[in-house]
Amino acid sequence: MLPGLQPPNDGGQRGMSPTPETERDALKPLRAREAQVLTLLLAGRTLAEICAATRISRQTVWRIRTRPEFEVAIAAARSELLSGVLHKLQNDASDYADVLHALATNEKARGSDRVQAARNGLDLMFRGVELFDIEDRLQKLEAIAGGRK
Repeated sequence: MLPGLQPPNDGGQRGMSPTPETERDALKPLRAREAQVLTLLLAGRTLAEICAATRISRQTVWRIRTRPEFEVAIAAARSELLSGVLHKLQNDASDYADVLHALATNEKARGSDRVQAARNGLDLMFRGVELFDIEDRLQKLEAIAGGRK
């Protein structure tokens, strides 16, 4: 389960009044129905579908979506999902490169397929180089900005 999505054990009510520390806690547990809304949003459901599935009004869903804790939780959940997908793609990258290479060098394949495979391979390589360059430049800028503080 994603952090911050565990419903509280107090029947959905907040057990203690918030302290300054808990107000800043980005992973504060969501109420059960907030967690339902978050799960359905991440699944790509529409507002009408969310309302029907949770049996709560559009206004309540809207109110939930605009709570700062919910906004933090959904951003964290999306980030975790994206991170998982990117990790899978990275793990499988050499397989993809092998397929592109096999197709690009297969003399029995159609010429247009070979050209497309070669073009895709080169495009991915150039994008990767560009991303490494951007990351390097960003780290240098952050180091410079960090030195000014």
